[in-house]
Amino acid sequence: MQLGRPDRLARLDALAAQYALGTLSPRARHRLARIGQRDATVAAALQGWEWRLAAFADAMPGVTPPPRVWAAIRARLGQADAAAARESAARPGPWWASLALWRGLAFAGFALAFALGVTMLAPRTDRPGETIVVVLAGQDAKPALLASAERSGRFLTVKAVVPIAVEPGRTLELWTLPEGRAPQSLGLIPASGVARIALAVPADLAFGQIPALAVSLEPAGGSPTGKPTGPVLYSGGIQRQY
Repeated sequence: MQLGRPDRLARLDALAAQYALGTLSPRARHRLARIGQRDATVAAALQGWEWRLAAFADAMPGVTPPPRVWAAIRARLGQADAAAARESAARPGPWWASLALWRGLAFAGFALAFALGVTMLAPRTDRPGETIVVVLAGQDAKPALLASAERSGRFLTVKAVVPIAVEPGRTLELWTLPEGRAPQSLGLIPASGVARIALAVPADLAFGQIPALAVSLEPAGGSPTGKPTGPVLYSGGIQRQY
């Protein structure tokens, strides 16, 4: 297939977007990369989408992890006393203060690129100009859930990007991660399809001081304590689009 032909540029643009987002199958990705090595038009399309998404990721604000995360990093690098490192390891904190969670949030740049890519690839409609977007991904940086809301609206829409395997008797619960406070539940969400979560105030106020969301695995019916009891499966930083 000669993707560089003028009558196939729309197809090329869609493939280049999927290539940059990493949603192509490995076989299709390798094939497109090989074509780009000998076709300047294809190479330019691939590079254009990579630059476009990289610019969005660079604009993402940083996420500051809690102090214990830096202590754990110093311990791993041999910059902390061994006894202090053992003592720190013997006092496991809540999962929302764990190194694994904040390492996962470090992939928010990829997640933001994915969200914006989905927006640009979607058919154009009369969408509001200001939205809140959260891409919730696992530690492997693969997006699993996409949450979005109009900044003046009172509903958060959560859509499963891929079906999530949840064992019988367990459920997924969505949490806000306020700075310096314990997570607050937003409610249960399904493992597939779309859910709409009602907000007490407009989304811009509800998430004004919230840097990120997370999803934990809980018993059927949700956490019995009002706080997360299961492992965190997905997390993502809150982004505001204009």
